[in-house]
This record gives sequence, C-alpha cells and structure tokens, in this order.
Amino acid sequence: MTNLRNVVKYLESVAPQSLTIGDHDSRIEIGPQAEQEQINTTIKRILIATYPSGRVVTRSTQDKANLLITHFPIFQFPVSQISGLDLVRIRLLAKNYISSYVLGSAIIGARNGLSDALVETLGLQQVQEFYTIGKYSETVSFGRICKMNGEMNHSRFADYIAMKLGQDSVTFTGDLDQQVSSILVCPGHHMDIPNIIAANHMNINTIVTGRIAPECRLIASEQGLNVIEVREFVMEEIGMKRLRHRMSLEFPELKIEFTESEPISKTLRSR
Repeated sequence: MTNLRNVVKYLESVAPQSLTIGDHDSRIEIGPQAEQEQINTTIKRILIATYPSGRVVTRSTQDKANLLITHFPIFQFPVSQISGLDLVRIRLLAKNYISSYVLGSAIIGARNGLSDALVETLGLQQVQEFYTIGKYSETVSFGRICKMNGEMNHSRFADYIAMKLGQDSVTFTGDLDQQVSSILVCPGHHMDIPNIIAANHMNINTIVTGRIAPECRLIASEQGLNVIEVREFVMEEIGMKRLRHRMSLEFPELKIEFTESEPISKTLRSR
C-alpha cells in the first residue's frame, strides 16, 4: 500500500528543493503536513496537471483521486483570507480528501525535468546547462544551452518551434534573417532581465521560452538577442506528461492520469 509520504519523498528526489528559483517552492499545499499524518494517508489514484484550475480540481474529484500534483500552486503567496474560485477549489479538495502537491520551479532545471523534456521534444542537441541564482543555492540549473543539427535562419526556426510544439503561432523578437547558432531553452515564464544579460554574455543568440515581460523583451532586443515565446503552459505540459510516465513506472500499483490545460487565448489577425 502506497502512502502520501512515499510519494512526497519520490517527488522531492525528482525536483529537489535546492533547485528552487525565486519563491516558487515545492510543497504539500493542501493536505497533511506532518510526516506521520502523511504516512497514515493512503494513495491509490493521482492526477497530474500543470495548473490547478477549477476544471482540473473538478476532474480530480470525478476521478476520485487522492492526490493532485501540479507545477503551479493555487496560492503563489500567503493569503489572509480565501474567497471566490480559490475557496471553491479548496473546498472541493478538502471535501473529497484530496491532497495537493506543488512541484514549483525546482522541476524546471532538474535532471529529466521540464527543460530536458522540452529539449528532447524540439530535437535539439544539448551543449551544457544554463545556471541562474537560486533561492537556497548561489547557482542552480535552470535552462539548457543547445545547438541545431544543421543551419537555419530564425524565420524557419520559429516555424520549426511552432510545428514541434503543435502551435499555430509563436511570438518572435529579433532578426528573422539571422542564422541560429547558440540556443537557450528555458520553459515557463521565469526568464528575467538578469538571465537575458547573462545569456548575452555567453554569446547565446536565441532564447526559446514561455511568455516574458515587455521590459524583458525590450532588453533582449537591445542586447541583440532573438526570442521565441510560446503561449502559457505549452512547454511545461511536456515535462509534466513525462513525470506521469516516470511515476507510473515507479508506482505501478497506482492509477496515475494526466490532464492537459486548455488553450485560454487565441491570436487574431485583422483583415
């Protein structure tokens, strides 16, 4: 019989807290906090998702899951009161005795984590790891520095990324005619100005990432970098799907499912 503590220990090995970036810690968000209480909590069904939306929480109750594992938390920061959709989600989880575990940012740079899964999906050749400032360590693994197998300009490369990720469009900043050389792959939305400047100092000329802030896009342009952005959750989903496969091998006695995030926005073209 598998208990919550067994699963938590495994997730802590998959995404070590030492790799945390910013305030995006891994933790039990809803459910038993004490170790003995976790030992006494039996797990039979697990649902894995990228974000604990209302739809995902509802799915976890319909599937009669005991544990919901997500990349993003319900609460990014401590709150003094709960209302609205947050209250609905927590009530659903608590009423159905479903614990929730947040992987946080540690899973991004972890071995076989989100970055490695994305690089493999894109068919790029990994050269080395890219490091950033961690919450608990001076430097932590973040993205992956890669190169193409062959020559390609950024116009073709942007189409290539969209095709590989099954997207109708991507957001591009830079010079479409410039040849692709050194590529930094960083899934998610953690790419900030210090990382952009560090990438430029390492002679990286292309960044593939999730949505970034407008000021980051501006700094990247001023630094002569090319940036390809993909819509929310697309990159993270690849690694979360891989986690579902890995956990199914680790815990064959459990029923483990993955649910995708539905697209929440569209690119409209004026006529």
